Amino acid sequence: MRLGATIADYISSSDPQAHVAECQKQGYRASPCPEVSLDQSARIREIKRVFSDADIVIAEVPAWVNPLHPDPVKQRTNRDIIARALALADELGAVCAPTVVGSYNEADAWDSHVGHHSRNFSRQAFDDVVQWVRQILDRVNPTRSKLSLEICPWTLLDGPEVYLEIIRAVDHPGLAVHLDPANLVINPRTYYGTTEMINHCFDQLGPRILSCHAKDVHYTLDARTVGIEEVVPGRGVLDYATFLTRIGKLSPDMPLIIEHLANRQEFDEAAGFVRRVACQVGVAL
Repeated sequence: MRLGATIADYISSSDPQAHVAECQKQGYRASPCPEVSLDQSARIREIKRVFSDADIVIAEVPAWVNPLHPDPVKQRTNRDIIARALALADELGAVCAPTVVGSYNEADAWDSHVGHHSRNFSRQAFDDVVQWVRQILDRVNPTRSKLSLEICPWTLLDGPEVYLEIIRAVDHPGLAVHLDPANLVINPRTYYGTTEMINHCFDQLGPRILSCHAKDVHYTLDARTVGIEEVVPGRGVLDYATFLTRIGKLSPDMPLIIEHLANRQEFDEAAGFVRRVACQVGVAL
């Protein structure tokens, strides 16, 4: 397994050498791609060279936009962004280009605070998701990277069974699985059963999984119904021993990227926790 982090969240430079230096300093062997566009051929070559020389895998070229936006112009723009991210990932030899399946919500942000909509779980949503994923894959036809979708509780893609349905319906080798098990903790039953949930995901999705995110969750203390929030890995309930063990059984080179933390200190804390658990279960980082 290759541990990494979204280091662009706390370092000020977008220089590839700076990203590689930070990865080496922190002992990371994977990283999201530094900022670059598809038309910057010289910069793309530089990124490929410096990351390859340092044996650091480019884990992802993300495209966090809404491909189901109800406005046709915005929807087309967002799908173009995803297509370009996938083409860039393929050019770089990155593991994947992750995105979300989308929401019919009019807000353009992709996150859970604004992504809710009643039609997100309809049959039409399933058909629309399959349509746009096929459209992107047929347009780009990646050969070295994959398009991947992130499970999110406010979208159609809220569990491994739906993921399998989408994969089978799309029927294209360019679609694979990005797994973030923290996003599947959406009720008390799962909250107190993360071991079973993680095993179920790996049992269902198996070798289709090619990258993972490292987060954690804890219940919100002042919630009157169900409130679950992200916390630094190690401060929550996610069974990391099972998570890392299952990753290790799939691939020694699978990226595990720490994300959504406030500062370098929290990233250091998270990395330290992951390394301790990996050592306990015998998974090499």
